[in-house]
Amino acid sequence: MAEISFAAEGKRLPGFRDAVRFRGIKCRQQQIRENIFYAQTSAFNEKRLSALAAEYGITLRITARRGLRYRLLPYRKRFGLLAGLLCGIRLIHWCNATVREIVITGNTRVSVDELRAALSDLGVTNGARFSDLPYAQIEQRMRLAVSDIEWINVRHEGGRLIVDLTEERRPPEMDFDRIPTNYIAQVPAQITKVDVRGGYACVQLGDTVQAGDLLISGVHEDAKGVTRFYHGDGFVTGRYAAQFVQEQPFAAELPVSGDVIPQTVLECFGRQIPLTVGFRKPDAPGTVLAENREQLTLFGRALPIAVLHRRYTLPQTAVTVFSEEEAKAILEESAARFERNFHANDIIISRSAEFSRSDLGILLKINYIFEGVIGKTSEIFVKLS
Repeated sequence: MAEISFAAEGKRLPGFRDAVRFRGIKCRQQQIRENIFYAQTSAFNEKRLSALAAEYGITLRITARRGLRYRLLPYRKRFGLLAGLLCGIRLIHWCNATVREIVITGNTRVSVDELRAALSDLGVTNGARFSDLPYAQIEQRMRLAVSDIEWINVRHEGGRLIVDLTEERRPPEMDFDRIPTNYIAQVPAQITKVDVRGGYACVQLGDTVQAGDLLISGVHEDAKGVTRFYHGDGFVTGRYAAQFVQEQPFAAELPVSGDVIPQTVLECFGRQIPLTVGFRKPDAPGTVLAENREQLTLFGRALPIAVLHRRYTLPQTAVTVFSEEEAKAILEESAARFERNFHANDIIISRSAEFSRSDLGILLKINYIFEGVIGKTSEIFVKLS
């Protein structure tokens, strides 16, 4: 509250003091020194004091003025400061009236990117006005767009849009141990181990089987002719042959990194403003986009302003020439990937590699003998009577 300090002196000073009290002008810190009356009062009483002093012939001096109105008085003609103040007020209002950040909680199976994409399709993006968002409709359409959502609530706190959700509880996985199955061979092999965990074994150690042969049966007929079905399962290992064949040409046309076109974009309240002069987005198929986002912060809080650095890499191919040693190294690496990807749990009993060279390239042929699991379960389709 604004207040003033004043000093009053004159021949009728006692009458002036009584009039101040009788007319309800509240004063604080009153004191008289050397026939001068000192006090403090509200700035709203200045005109009343001046009129009363003129009535009693008192000399009234204002010794101090305090309050926000007096501090801002010297700046009343500085229109730039006023414009900046109005812009600041407008910015604060904009930050709290539009979406600056989307916070998603409660999701475990559904990814944040999937949820943000669904919200974007509904118009919920950075920069959207809170007053334009139909929250109830967004919640209903989100449950339809993302099937794993059981409950969702959308609200805003300041400039943040909070999305709380609960995912649907999935039923427990079905137990397949009671489904009637047979255990059959996948490849031709010689049996080295039989471990039956359900059903009845149909092979022994040392037997030779073909692909599709029955290893463990899930069907059994007792002495009375009653047929029963079981879940035939287990582990049957054997030795089997496999082959790897691949050719590596001495010259091949391979994709390489082409020209890189940079672009800088200013994202402000969800709107993107290109800053790169003369930029034209490449439309060549196969163009690779890499984006680096720099979020601006103020006092540790993220602002709705970010700088996007984009790099468009154009597709390009080049003819690459390989020497004989390089071609062999590529083939050996491919063979190693074949062993890791398809036979990581198998034991290599023998490996016979043979390189053959031609004018166009090198052919690698490897004959393997593996030892590993050769069977898989196969459901039995029973006709109900």
